[in-house]
Amino acid sequence: MNAAVEFGPHDLSGRRYLVTGASTGLGFFTAKNLVSRGAEVVITGRSAARLEAAASATERPDLVTALPFDIAELRQVQEAAATLLGRDQRERSAFDGVVLNAGVVHPPAEREETSDGIERLFATNVLGHFALLSDLTVGAALREGAAIVWLGSIAPGLTRAHLQDVQLRGGYTSWNAYAQSKLATQVLAIEGDRRARAAGEHVRSLVAHPGYSTGGLTPTVPGVHEPSLGKRALDSLLAFAAQGKDAGALCQLRAVTDPGLEGGETIVPAYLTRGRPVLGSSHWRSYDPELGERLWNYCASLAGTAPDFSAMSART
Repeated sequence: MNAAVEFGPHDLSGRRYLVTGASTGLGFFTAKNLVSRGAEVVITGRSAARLEAAASATERPDLVTALPFDIAELRQVQEAAATLLGRDQRERSAFDGVVLNAGVVHPPAEREETSDGIERLFATNVLGHFALLSDLTVGAALREGAAIVWLGSIAPGLTRAHLQDVQLRGGYTSWNAYAQSKLATQVLAIEGDRRARAAGEHVRSLVAHPGYSTGGLTPTVPGVHEPSLGKRALDSLLAFAAQGKDAGALCQLRAVTDPGLEGGETIVPAYLTRGRPVLGSSHWRSYDPELGERLWNYCASLAGTAPDFSAMSART
């Protein structure tokens, strides 16, 4: 059986999902799989043109809504959330799942800040999603049992990332910025699970990481993903330990659709860097409740808001 349909309902008609950073890569293939099962999907990204191309490349573009904004900019996040909540009067407008996929994979060599004065990688990979989730939970835009999927990585296990200097003001390297941001998403996901359980388990918070997913091993999708011949040749040398982004997206897909997941789980490739999605674990620091509470409160102080799972009520 195709790995994409081994888990979760094959028919997602009537269900609605939000996938950030879905104009290409993991986000696109996650959205494409959801749409292929009949789900309505809102996709986000910075470029309206690229989002429209991505929507057109799905099997059912009529099921896709594009919402362009920059997840790193808090004002834009707030405006996007207001747009989503403004549509909340329509039937079936609440989300059955949110995939917090948007992120910077190749960080800048030098430290940069957003207009809010936040280190850009942290703002993109972590804080923007925290702020967006805050508005969605306070606005009760998630259905009962909805899955919130945070994008993790194996990167934290390859570094000494510890989140003592979250914005790396004391010393910046692109690798540490990326690894710390990925550790932070996992810490927030597990802390989110603790808080969701304490609030009555109305939603589920999970982690998914795609292993080593590369563009050169990914199928060509005109207008969305068109790697050069050189990129394909180079990445083919890594095929023994890597996979395409279409395969890496299956971890996110399972996390957001598998009804057997209760929250707090981490979905990983079976062979660490590649393979079918299976239950695994996040970096060991992700389970530290003191670190989770500290990072949650720090993000709340920067965003001026925090996810409120107690605001969730049953949705039909």
